[in-house]
Amino acid sequence: MRFYTLPGLHVSKPAIHVISLQTAQDRRAFMKEQLDRLQLSYEFFDAIHGSKQPDHYLFQKYNDKKRASRRGLNATLRLSQLGCFASHYLLWEKCSKTDTPIIVLEDDAILLPPFMSFYKNMQQFASSHDLVWLQPSRKVTIQSGRIIGEIGPFTVKKFAKGFAGTTGYMMTPQAANTLLGYCSEWIYPVDNTMDRFYDHKIEAIGIEPVCVNQEDDFESFINVAATDNKRTLRDSLRRELASLKDNISRTIHNAAFYIKLRTR
Repeated sequence: MRFYTLPGLHVSKPAIHVISLQTAQDRRAFMKEQLDRLQLSYEFFDAIHGSKQPDHYLFQKYNDKKRASRRGLNATLRLSQLGCFASHYLLWEKCSKTDTPIIVLEDDAILLPPFMSFYKNMQQFASSHDLVWLQPSRKVTIQSGRIIGEIGPFTVKKFAKGFAGTTGYMMTPQAANTLLGYCSEWIYPVDNTMDRFYDHKIEAIGIEPVCVNQEDDFESFINVAATDNKRTLRDSLRRELASLKDNISRTIHNAAFYIKLRTR
């Protein structure tokens, strides 16, 4: 494994940003109680409310025609999904501008006991990996990952698929810059976009034990049930073809990664 140090990297007090709607006071209280108990500094980032800000300038990046060509005509991203994407995107911009690694949490994150250990070891993680998922992988039922190293009390793993969801992750300015460049246009939800490691080349790195999990009791502002639109045969074929291309690209990328790992 290649280790490197980012120029001017300093994370003695890593910035923790909690994405939360201004109106979600119950969620904010939930996060505040957890972080205050750990005596950590943090700040709430006012999430973009898609339905209340439908003309947000970042939404112009969304390419519905290209999405339709891959996912079908009835797969348009909802305003809530665009708002979620914009919220994370703006934090990536902040990470890039401040040139400092950050931890991003959504306001339904349950901070597990290992979270503090990750916080204390963040500098080493940031010197070794551009993006580290703090949550468990939910892409498939069983995805154990492949061990590639150890940092502090954590086993570092490379995952063959993405993580699904953006409950918690750490990113470096280099990862932020890469994602900002990659997301010149939006086609997928933000979590699916980040999961396309085989395309933007930021590896799917997770840890064991995980540091955060999702509180399922909160009502979702994003995953609202879609309208019941029947998928046409043409749309189904589009989706299958796009998925096939992604699976091939992912398989080739993972194979190259593991071959390179074995030859080191």
